[in-house]
Amino acid sequence: MSNAENTSEKSEKWKSVTDPKKVLEAYYSEGNYYHYGDIVELAQMTGLSHKNVRDTLCRFRKRDEKAGKFVPPPPRQQNEFSDEQREILEDTFEKHPLMGQWTPEKTREICEITGLKVKQVNNWLCHQRRKLDGRGNEKDRRRRRMIKLEKIRLGTARVSAFSPPELDLMEALHLKAELAEIGGKQFKIPYGELVEKTGKDRKKIRDWFSKRKLRDKNFVKLMENQKIEQIQNEEIEDEPSGSNQEPTPPNDLHQNLQTILNSLIFPDNPI
Repeated sequence: MSNAENTSEKSEKWKSVTDPKKVLEAYYSEGNYYHYGDIVELAQMTGLSHKNVRDTLCRFRKRDEKAGKFVPPPPRQQNEFSDEQREILEDTFEKHPLMGQWTPEKTREICEITGLKVKQVNNWLCHQRRKLDGRGNEKDRRRRRMIKLEKIRLGTARVSAFSPPELDLMEALHLKAELAEIGGKQFKIPYGELVEKTGKDRKKIRDWFSKRKLRDKNFVKLMENQKIEQIQNEEIEDEPSGSNQEPTPPNDLHQNLQTILNSLIFPDNPI
């Protein structure tokens, strides 16, 4: 018990340092290798940003590591929720799974019920959404990408059925079809002409366009999710508790997409 008290007293000495330039050195010398929960107070005492405080402590750790001194690993973040908190979060998410259903007001309500912070609830919510739309598997995607690059380097990767010029031609036709759809017009892919030019099977060509269109739809969906999520994050972090502002719907998404596509290809030019 006395050891714990001594440690507690020792860890508080840095608070009495008056020179801002020596605060972090004193803090670190007392065995505080990481900022723990003192980041706000350290930033106020030193006049530095949170990032500069973290960077300075990181520099101290690297200095000690090079000198052969022991530097403990970072403390594990306490992200575990109680069974009751987790049950409330999961029940609420099950009832409000869509992006627009979980409002900032709902988040604040959950915080009051569970005693969690807004950031904790928000992080849990983002994690759940990533699991649903597959973005939580980013680590696996990176691994598959590395395997693919290695296969390309070794020459064992699966080669596309179409040559680069053929892919460029089909990509241009796909963009024309997208622009026409955005403008409320119709554009039919000339499959017969493509069969003659490429010498490839009609089904393979149709499959390529189907997969390409699906990729665009997934991209648009991802952008919509990210935009709504960003709006909700900003409202939760910055909006006063009494505000009833509604998130701006992402109704300009297709306009932005059309501008991007117009910069890539001019539909008036013949292919």
